[in-house]
Amino acid sequence: MPSINMIAPRRAEKKRLEQNIRRLLAVIVVEVALIAVLAGFLFSQNCKTRSRISDLDVQLTKLQPTVNRIQEYEKATRDLGPKLETLNAAKIETTRWCRILNSLSSSMADKTWLTRIATAPPQPADTNIIVSLNGVAATQELVGLTMLQMHDTVTDFDDVTLHYTQEMSTGRVSAVEFEMAASIKLPENAEKEKVDKS
Repeated sequence: MPSINMIAPRRAEKKRLEQNIRRLLAVIVVEVALIAVLAGFLFSQNCKTRSRISDLDVQLTKLQPTVNRIQEYEKATRDLGPKLETLNAAKIETTRWCRILNSLSSSMADKTWLTRIATAPPQPADTNIIVSLNGVAATQELVGLTMLQMHDTVTDFDDVTLHYTQEMSTGRVSAVEFEMAASIKLPENAEKEKVDKS
């Protein structure tokens, strides 16, 4: 029987197996090292996040009184809303009358004076306000000039009409007493007209 020498192949096989085991151990060591590095990184990030959360909790505790005050101010602002709207409406209406009276004053011709201004509430509630204007002028022509200037100057007047003029004497000087009426557009009617025109 022939004799086969199996020692050399077995040694080669054993050597190859040892090399594979070493490679496998090296790969396992590298993977364990990478896992350790990754776990360390995640742990440090977790610690930083927890620290940041605790800092934010402290800041939130410090800021809570300010947040409460802001909420109180917002509530007070909401409660004051209707009062502010009423105040703004009154301010607009007051400035409107100031503008009307200033325009009326500048529309008076020389030697023409108003002696009485009166208004009455509109009879149907949705009509314009009627303003009654009584005054004295030196001549009839000045009354007409005043009417024309009022029509051109006072933009809130819708219509200016002359009710009467009457000659009068004040001692040695003669004058003309007059009464005019003008209709003032109500704010709602003025808004309606703006909408209709556009």
